[in-house]
Amino acid sequence: MFIGEASKLSGATQRAIRLYESIKLLKVARSGSYRVYSKENVETIKVIKEAQSLGVTLAELLTLLNEQQDFDWYLMRDFLNEKYRMAEEEIARLEKQKSHIRLCQSSIDQCLKALDSDL
Repeated sequence: MFIGEASKLSGATQRAIRLYESIKLLKVARSGSYRVYSKENVETIKVIKEAQSLGVTLAELLTLLNEQQDFDWYLMRDFLNEKYRMAEEEIARLEKQKSHIRLCQSSIDQCLKALDSDL
């Protein structure tokens, strides 16, 4: 199949697919001057898109490829475990920040009430 069909089946833009190929995340067969995409290529594109939706960068994905240009699923699992841990830490940090904001808002409200009552 050609890039248009691969794009439709994977949900990735043609530009994104060309980028994946240019940075060596995707290896595509050629027939003359045309790129010919396989079902495996489409599945790889879907994996790339899914990984990006989880916050994995293309550079990080490159480190998760093995010599056969296939993803090392053990490394991927460990990498996602680390991403999850980092997300949990960020959520905890944001929860603390949210609580601090609420305290500041409450303090400001009390000051404003005191000012209004003095008038």
